[in-house]
Amino acid sequence: MRFIASLVTSIFTMILIGGCTGGGGGNDVVAEYNGKKVTASEAFAQVKTRLFDLEEEMYRTKEQAINDFVEQRLLDGEAKKQNLSIDALVEKEAGGDVGDVADKDVEEFLTSKGLSLKDPRVRKDDVKDYLKYRKKFEKRQNFVQKLRMAANVKLMMKEPESPKLTVDVAGYPTWGNANAPVTIVEFSDYQCPFCARAVPTLDRIKKEYGPDKVKIVFRDMPLPSHPRAPFASQAAHCGDDQGKFWEFHNILFENQAKLEDKDLEEYAKKLGMDGAKFKECMAAKKHQALIEKSAKEAGGLGIQATPSFVINGTLLQGAQPFEKFKEKIDRASNKRG
Repeated sequence: MRFIASLVTSIFTMILIGGCTGGGGGNDVVAEYNGKKVTASEAFAQVKTRLFDLEEEMYRTKEQAINDFVEQRLLDGEAKKQNLSIDALVEKEAGGDVGDVADKDVEEFLTSKGLSLKDPRVRKDDVKDYLKYRKKFEKRQNFVQKLRMAANVKLMMKEPESPKLTVDVAGYPTWGNANAPVTIVEFSDYQCPFCARAVPTLDRIKKEYGPDKVKIVFRDMPLPSHPRAPFASQAAHCGDDQGKFWEFHNILFENQAKLEDKDLEEYAKKLGMDGAKFKECMAAKKHQALIEKSAKEAGGLGIQATPSFVINGTLLQGAQPFEKFKEKIDRASNKRG
C-alpha cells in the first residue's frame, strides 16, 4: 500500500509539471530488476484507472481556470462596449424574473438526486429557491456562451486520453437494443447505498436517451463488507431466469435493509414468479460462477469501488449526477458519429 501511495504521489507530481499524459505511461522503461526491463504499461496496469482520474481531474481544473479567465475578459470587454458595469451588463442581458417553479419540477429534480419530499431533511421551498437560482444561472451562462461564440473561443489544451477498458457483456442482464451506439456497463452491489442512489439517474438516462441510443449492462460486484450482497445478486439472476431481472433489481435497491432469504422469497412472490423454481435456483447457486467472474474481472480492470460505470470503454466512478453521465454519453456518441 505504501508503494502504491508513493507511486500515485509521484505521478501526480509529474502531472503538475506537465510530464505525464495518457493514463498509462506508454511503453517507457520505468524500472529494471535482474537485468529485466519493466515498462510503464506493465507497472501501471492495476492503477491505470486511478492515474487517469488524477490526470482528468487536473485537466478539468485547468479547463475551468481557463474558462473563468476568458469569461471574465469577455464580460469586461462587453461591459466597456456598452458603458456598463459587469453586474449591470449581466442584469440587463440575463436578469429579470425567471417565473415560478412547478411542483412537478421539484419532484423530478429530487428523483434525479435519489430524494423525495418524504425525507424530513427536504423542504419544498428550499428546492424551489435552488431551482430558481439555477434558472438564473442558466440564463447567465447562455449569455456568456453567446459572447464565446462571437469571440470564437478555442481551448488549445490537449485532453488526456482515457485508458480503454474492454468489458465482457455477454450473458449479463441488459436493457436497451443490442446495436445502441453507447453501452454503459454498471458494476454494482445491492447493499451499497451509493449504488441505490445511482438507480434514479440510470432511470433518467433510460427515459431521456431511450433504448435505441443507450444500452445498459448490469455487472455484479458484491463487496466483502456486504455479506448479503452475493445472495441478492443470486436472487436477481434467478429473477432474470423468469424474465424479471430489472423488476427484481429495483426491489432489491428499494429494500437494502431487507435482503435475508425470506425477504428474497417474498420479493419473488410479489413479482409473480414461480416460487418453487426460484427456491431451486437459489439453493443450487446457479449463477454463482457468473457473479464471481464479474467481480474478478472488475478487479482486473482496476475497479475497486461501487458503483462504477464503463461508458464505451471509459470509466466513470461513483453515484455521479445525471450531468456527468450526459457529458460522457454525448462525447461517446459524437466519437461514434
